[in-house]
Amino acid sequence: MKILEDIFDFFASIKLAVFVILSLAVISAVGTIYEARYDAEYAQKLIYHSPYMYATLGLLCINLIAVMVDRWPWKLRHTGFILAHIGIIITLIGSWVTRYYGIDGSMRFEVGQTNRFVSVPEQEMVIFASIDGQDFRAIHHAQVDFLLQPPSPRREYVFPLGPDDLKVLEYHHYAVRNTEIVPSEADRDGLAIRFQLINDNVNMTDWVRRDGRLPFDISDLGPARIVMSDGSYEPSEVHNEMIVTRGKTDDSFDYEIYRASAPGQVLRGSASAGDVIQTGWMDLEFRVLRYIPRARELVTYVPQQFPGAFTHPAIKVNFRDEDHWIGLNSILRLFIEDKAYLVRFSNKLVDIGFDITLEEFRIGRYPGTLRAASYESDVTVEGIPEVVNISMNEPLKFRGLTFYQASFEEDEVGSPTASILSVNQDPGRWLKYLGALLIVLGTIFLFYFKRFGIKKVQRPKGKAKNSEDPDAAQVAV
Repeated sequence: MKILEDIFDFFASIKLAVFVILSLAVISAVGTIYEARYDAEYAQKLIYHSPYMYATLGLLCINLIAVMVDRWPWKLRHTGFILAHIGIIITLIGSWVTRYYGIDGSMRFEVGQTNRFVSVPEQEMVIFASIDGQDFRAIHHAQVDFLLQPPSPRREYVFPLGPDDLKVLEYHHYAVRNTEIVPSEADRDGLAIRFQLINDNVNMTDWVRRDGRLPFDISDLGPARIVMSDGSYEPSEVHNEMIVTRGKTDDSFDYEIYRASAPGQVLRGSASAGDVIQTGWMDLEFRVLRYIPRARELVTYVPQQFPGAFTHPAIKVNFRDEDHWIGLNSILRLFIEDKAYLVRFSNKLVDIGFDITLEEFRIGRYPGTLRAASYESDVTVEGIPEVVNISMNEPLKFRGLTFYQASFEEDEVGSPTASILSVNQDPGRWLKYLGALLIVLGTIFLFYFKRFGIKKVQRPKGKAKNSEDPDAAQVAV
């Protein structure tokens, strides 16, 4: 049929090939600009993995297949371009397999910690419920992509929690976390104090607060510890401590001061906002700037247009007519009369099927500096009898996964606190290698065809230049 022939000719045409090449160039250029202005994840989702890119790559595959079919029956002189075309298609298939069936994420360990979950870029929301506040079970689990599908009046994200609903109101890909201690009306919330600790060498201002779910919270300030307690804490004999409990009225709190240098001596009293307490620790004064008998930590996120050093994805949710913010990889705790809920917004966690434990982590530094020259992890892996070393140039390959030593975390004084491994599983790798090999072989055939017994022949006189046979200028010897 003429219409089918026209359609086939269009898909096999050089015009379509030029359109596809120009489209790929434009999309890649836009993606590069987005990646420079925003970040790799932003460019990946909005540009490189967009419907436009997939449609263009689909047209490329159709064009390559149509061109090969148009040359049928194939001859020896077609070897180069057939191999190259098949190689491109196989490489694209391998990339697709890796994209949708591979793993590319990370695992974080502190020394002695065991982990079996890989954190991957995809995001999910998981909601846990508990009656006693201790035994939580998952009641909702949903994979989400708020960047591509943000919440809106036409696209609502609603999670039923008993008679009430948790609703996602906003999503911001770049937001800066802001915390504030504010008064609370709930009896379960603990007390909070904003203080200044000062002497000739020390001057620090901060908040201390007791999480209402815990009997006490300990804040280590270096020379001493501030313990916010419900009255159940037993003082230590080896630390300088101030134990703070709620006072008889909402205007004051009770305290007990213990000194490691004077065991058995206790300084007791009550204080309120504006008071100064002589602690007896290196002439330190504890100045009470503000006292809140029941306080909670209010977390908000300030949206930003571009990424920065402190920006994170965050969502705003509403529960019982009250708004809450949740940053990526953090948890929101909600309490009602007879239940407690944990709402987790995080990167998706993939169970790899076996445990890995970090036994030891080492850092090698450049002489005279704190710059890391090398770092490595000693781990025990379920299924491997001996301790395995993973370093920057020596990954671990086990059960189809490859574990690379990617980075580490350290505290203020430069001591390592955690090791981070990059985890990769690439089921499409062999297809990409095969495709690359075919492209190379096809290129060799195309540019060095004479070495394989193919040569040009003289065109017979009177033969039109644009003969019906597109390959009439070449024949096999």
